[in-house]
Amino acid sequence: MRGRIGFGFLLAVTVTLHADVFRVLDDDRGAVQARVDIIQQSQREVHALYFLARNDRITLGALALLREARRRGVPSVQLIVDANFSHIPKAVLAHLRDEGVEVRVFHPITLRHPSWLFRRMHEKVVVVDGERYIAGGRNLAEAYFGMAKKNYVDRDVYVEGESARDADSHFENVWTSKHVADLDVHVSAREKERARDHLTRALEELQATGMIALNTNHDWSEGQRDVGAVRFLHDPLVPGSGPRVASHLTKLIEHARESIVIESPYLIPSKPLRELLAKKVKDGVPVTVLTNSLRSCDGVLPQAGYIKYRRGLIRAGIDVREYKGPNMLHAKTAVIDGRVVVVGSYNIDWRSQNLDSEVVCITEDETTAREVLASINAHMDNAWIVRGFHLPHLSLRVWAARVVVVPFIEGHL
Repeated sequence: MRGRIGFGFLLAVTVTLHADVFRVLDDDRGAVQARVDIIQQSQREVHALYFLARNDRITLGALALLREARRRGVPSVQLIVDANFSHIPKAVLAHLRDEGVEVRVFHPITLRHPSWLFRRMHEKVVVVDGERYIAGGRNLAEAYFGMAKKNYVDRDVYVEGESARDADSHFENVWTSKHVADLDVHVSAREKERARDHLTRALEELQATGMIALNTNHDWSEGQRDVGAVRFLHDPLVPGSGPRVASHLTKLIEHARESIVIESPYLIPSKPLRELLAKKVKDGVPVTVLTNSLRSCDGVLPQAGYIKYRRGLIRAGIDVREYKGPNMLHAKTAVIDGRVVVVGSYNIDWRSQNLDSEVVCITEDETTAREVLASINAHMDNAWIVRGFHLPHLSLRVWAARVVVVPFIEGHL
């Protein structure tokens, strides 16, 4: 009989040992409503980190909620968005500044730090009062909440407890670091008035469509079990100053004894990870990986990078599944030995391993693991099983990208 896995080796360096609530947010409406509720219930601070913020109803509605929190007296309302992926209009930013909502961008383009162009903040976290937070794969955009013509199938977690302090401490470290900058925006008073009304209308529209409800006073911890310790892990701000999320995940995989299930929208595994997964299979630990197919993937280059290693993964005995679509798989999750659950922003690719800043939440709880596995299995029901040499047909553009482009940019995929 195989021994049980524990993740005490990941908890040894923290005092976060108290029980936390760990609630999985698979449903799109539940995911957006949870964000609405915790922001509306905030009393001291709302701190958010986001890789992507579109100029759409979800983003503008969220910004309107931040504005309302500040208006009713929440002292600290702060947002960080990656500089390359912020589509928030300047007039909106200027209006928010006047309202006391602070917005900064991560790694703006500057000649002083050319490497910043390649090092992005891929995190998606909102922390309220240092007591509860939501983290996972969803960006601030309609497609991540089922509101677009083609949407992302995603997963977040709501956590309440001691680990929220770690999430908030991480935010503070990023906010006060040299890696972020204030936005210097200048627009007319008329433009700011229009932006004010635009935010109000976006929130009203979300409510009118039934996507959200306001002032529900809903407690997302109510009726939830304490799962024990939750670990909030993040990459170091300064490269080389501490272990990356990738090293923690490698340790979890190394300690697996019964099973490894991975769900990742982008699958471009490094050589050490490929070798580790192959070794686990050889040692009798089944490994299943679910990723996007060409039909569901949102980019040619990630798919081209993936097919370079697909045949080798299959030959190693790894059970590879490809999501059929029509929506795009975007959940980033792992379940180890049917007990340890990992949910966050981390993709199984080179960028997440080496370049971008990522966060994950880890807990060990069999009931939660069964819930997450059931969700992953539902996605697998809409996936192809990739076997042997009978691989799915690939388009000419993917093969062209695989041969011509990927060899030169693989480290940035």
